[in-house]
Amino acid sequence: MYSQVPMGVLLASGSPIDVDASIAIQMVILAIAFFILRSLVFKPVMGLFDAREAAMEGSRKAAAEMDKDADQIRDRFESELKRVRQEGNDERDRMRAKSQKLARELTETARKENAATLATAKSRLDAEAGQAREKAKAEVPGLAKQIAERLLGRSMS
Repeated sequence: MYSQVPMGVLLASGSPIDVDASIAIQMVILAIAFFILRSLVFKPVMGLFDAREAAMEGSRKAAAEMDKDADQIRDRFESELKRVRQEGNDERDRMRAKSQKLARELTETARKENAATLATAKSRLDAEAGQAREKAKAEVPGLAKQIAERLLGRSMS
């Protein structure tokens, strides 16, 4: 638009914008549009932004609180787990010591029973051997006579 109008004309006639009563009407229309847009658009949008920010802040606080609670629960869980493990280890050690003691007692009892059985068997064998010797001593003269008779081929009576 200005490109068709020579520059000299613009400078000679003054300002291309006429300031008259229409500017006041435009200012009133602008103010009315501003107040209408502010109440219908800007305030609700800003309210939505504020509500969203408040909700996000509330969510952040809730998440931080949940993290704190989770940390406390994890710490309690870990301490309880440590305590239970220690109790389990202690119980295992007690049971191991008890089992070892019982094994020693059973081994000692078996050893004593074995020694007693061995002693009984040895004394019985000694007695039987003594009886067999006595019997053999009693039979030796008769057997010697039988052997001599066979060797000589005649009777020794």
